[in-house]
Amino acid sequence: MRATGSSRFGAAGLAALLFTQAGCSTTSEYVRGERLREAPLGETHRDTLESVVDASYVARVSVKRNTCTEISTEFSKQRIDTTTSPPMGSLLGGLAMLGGGGVLMSMSDGASEDEDIDLPMTLGLVLALASIYPLVTALSDDEVTREVVNTGEVEEERSQRCDERTFALNGPLHWSVSLGAARRTGRTGEDGAVSLRQPLNELVEQAITDEASIRRLVAGRGISFRLELERAPAADFRLDSKALPDAYFRRFADRYGQQLGGSDRARFENCELIGKSARETLECYWSQ
Repeated sequence: MRATGSSRFGAAGLAALLFTQAGCSTTSEYVRGERLREAPLGETHRDTLESVVDASYVARVSVKRNTCTEISTEFSKQRIDTTTSPPMGSLLGGLAMLGGGGVLMSMSDGASEDEDIDLPMTLGLVLALASIYPLVTALSDDEVTREVVNTGEVEEERSQRCDERTFALNGPLHWSVSLGAARRTGRTGEDGAVSLRQPLNELVEQAITDEASIRRLVAGRGISFRLELERAPAADFRLDSKALPDAYFRRFADRYGQQLGGSDRARFENCELIGKSARETLECYWSQ
């Protein structure tokens, strides 16, 4: 076997090609780093006022306060350099074997007719073939390294933090409650609260006197009333008819029973014996 000039040039050309293909590449991206400092820039308040009535018919002005704080936050700015390169161990090992094989093949002076094997050529070919795997590995695999670099620049971000709380507005405050054309007014205490039970009872007794309306109350229907509290918009609420005092139904029942006669009067008196209150008496009679 005899090495030719083309084989030696081919090995050198392959090595040159590998060096050009197995280069390094670096990419950079900028990211936000650690938080450096934070400072409030100012606060804004927004209040929403509304009238509220609890289960005991105590009214007050409720303030819903939304507080927002503008925050300036500074972050460091970092650069991440990502370098992609072939595995240098595999590349250098493969090139060493390829180069060694080329050197051995170039040392071959050809075998004589009495020799069966040209040893330098054979070893050179073995090394050249053995270099294929590490060289292919070097070209197909990548080593990736990342380096974080502080640029010294600062990035600012502005945001808002908001919280909400609810509290009662203290008084004294003017109040007004109306049921139809009937109306009551007054002033709250220093705590800004007013009990509406008594004025509502008075308004119901003044405004609701007809049988049809009282029938609806006995049946459990509520009564709508309007409340106006100073500094809050007017609002409508409902009074549960079961919250009315029985004395209100008793006065009506006494007048109503006196108007009845005959069997109607007897049925009404029977309901008076059964019912534990004037309201139950009326409910018993009207349900028959």
